[in-house]
Amino acid sequence: MPGHRANLLSMVRPGSPAMRAAPLLFLCCAIAQSGSHAADRPTPSDVVATVGGEPIYSAELACLVGKALAGKQVDDAALRIAQDQVLSGLVSRRLVLAYARRTQTAPSDARIDAEVAALAKQLAARGSSLDQFLAEQSIDRDGLRRQLTWNVVWPQYLERYVTEDRAKVYFDEHRRTFDGTELSVRHILLRSASSGSEAIEDTLRKAREIRQAILAGKISFEEAVRKHSTGPSAEHGGTLGWIGRRGPMLESFTRAAFALKAGEISEPVQTPFGVHLIRCDEVKPGTRQLDEVRGTVNEALARELLEKLARNERQYTPVEYARQATTAKRP
Repeated sequence: MPGHRANLLSMVRPGSPAMRAAPLLFLCCAIAQSGSHAADRPTPSDVVATVGGEPIYSAELACLVGKALAGKQVDDAALRIAQDQVLSGLVSRRLVLAYARRTQTAPSDARIDAEVAALAKQLAARGSSLDQFLAEQSIDRDGLRRQLTWNVVWPQYLERYVTEDRAKVYFDEHRRTFDGTELSVRHILLRSASSGSEAIEDTLRKAREIRQAILAGKISFEEAVRKHSTGPSAEHGGTLGWIGRRGPMLESFTRAAFALKAGEISEPVQTPFGVHLIRCDEVKPGTRQLDEVRGTVNEALARELLEKLARNERQYTPVEYARQATTAKRP
């Protein structure tokens, strides 16, 4: 399909909008396994996880974490949380590809051979070559074939799953997420002393104790902010003003906030910036309808599908994490 291949070339072209915009696009962060120098090749110590025996390398993880943080300054504890979240996404993606192979819904080797040949032909027409492209992007042929496989199977899965009826049901069940509802929130932010799992667990334990003290009436939320919270908002009672579900706040933060009713306090929430206790002070209902937010609803359904397929595939495809995956390394 010429149109499909032209779109593929624009997707993987260095500096293309698609490449800049897709944080989980494998090709932009795949690892060189066939570089010109043997020292450039990844070793077993570079593996952070395996999915069905296939490795995920630390450089790929570091690249994607760097994109996710987008230059933000975070401490080691926050970095570790970001690494865990990104690695989880990478593992889910590999599990979906394993599902495609197991259910024989993956394209044939001949189909992928044809896609590789078509890409090489388009690169040649631009005065380049496939080998040059792979070297420039620091990827190997296995990584390229994996991405080409994804480009075939994932749209097929989405077409079957993201239907009009399912979008209507999902919108109705999560209306506040999509209709423009805003919340007035404040938070208590706690930071871990280090990136170690014990330090993070201590911070979570402290947050739970603070929450229980507030719920028991032993201390007000505002007093707890003054006593325990860090960050600029602590000087203003922890207030963050009005937030939308699709605003600039981190997904894990807004997801927890939008599960609250006015006056409720969340369980501890981890983000790359620390551990939060969130209180919803007021709710301003939204008015948007499905037709106005259909694209966003479809994206949410796509995430739901990814999570479902990955979760189900785990019973068939083993996932193992290397010990170094738990150690924060800056990208």
